[in-house]
Amino acid sequence: MAERERLTNKERRALAREERKRKEAEQAATRKRGQIKNGLITFAIVGVVAAVVIQALVGGTPSLDGAIVVAADEVDERRDAAGCEILAERQPLPDRSHIDANQAPNLDSIFTDTRPTHSGPHTPGTHPVTAAASSQISEFATTHNLEHGTIIAWWDPDAIDQSTAGDIGDWAELLNDNGFRRSQAGVGIMSAPFEDPGISSGKAIAFRAWGTAMDCDEWDEDVANSFVLDHYGTRGIGPERTIAPFPSEVMAYDDREVPDTTEDEAPTGGNEPVEEELTEEELEELEELESGDDS
Repeated sequence: MAERERLTNKERRALAREERKRKEAEQAATRKRGQIKNGLITFAIVGVVAAVVIQALVGGTPSLDGAIVVAADEVDERRDAAGCEILAERQPLPDRSHIDANQAPNLDSIFTDTRPTHSGPHTPGTHPVTAAASSQISEFATTHNLEHGTIIAWWDPDAIDQSTAGDIGDWAELLNDNGFRRSQAGVGIMSAPFEDPGISSGKAIAFRAWGTAMDCDEWDEDVANSFVLDHYGTRGIGPERTIAPFPSEVMAYDDREVPDTTEDEAPTGGNEPVEEELTEEELEELEELESGDDS
């Protein structure tokens, strides 16, 4: 029996070839499975990267699903709950002259009503529309933005935590991305901390439109939206407000209409050209002057 089972050299070579082919086939199959797996991983990574790129091109802030609707009959109650106080209502300072940044006077000498100011002299150029500034921006320059119809929400960094500061910035950016920003005209919704000399009322939030100031103890988005509804652009009294028509399709009261301000209620500055934004060099120079101001 043992003699019959002994293999010849030819048979052993044939078996060795078959075994080698089998192993090569297994290795090929393993490589193919690895290639398929790697391909799927690569496809998934490409998909994620593409989604990130598309989101970056479209914008980091999501668009609105529909118009923002504010309950008109709840506004007064919400303002009271947030500790809001109207400090000036459509009463701008009489002087709105242009003063070059390098000739900026002591701000205490020109902003005599309330701080941050709601009107008064300002730079010839507007400040870039800044939805969520992390440090104090120029009060002297942004006063020009107010003249064009901008709304600014200033906040006290000692009274507002970073989470709430982020909420304020997100709110401003959302509105800007959905119809309120007109960058070439220096118009939009802006927010920034106001540390020096501090909010004069001692409250945490200071809402400003041209000639109008309302300060609150707490942040409330509905209160902020109602301030925008009542005072942004053509609904405010900024002398150059006609360059900022109100986007009524973006925000409205549920059962109350707010008309544009008429010429009889507040004269406009006529067909004046839109001034350019301040350059980075001018802003740096102005900020240096303001930081060295005793105000």
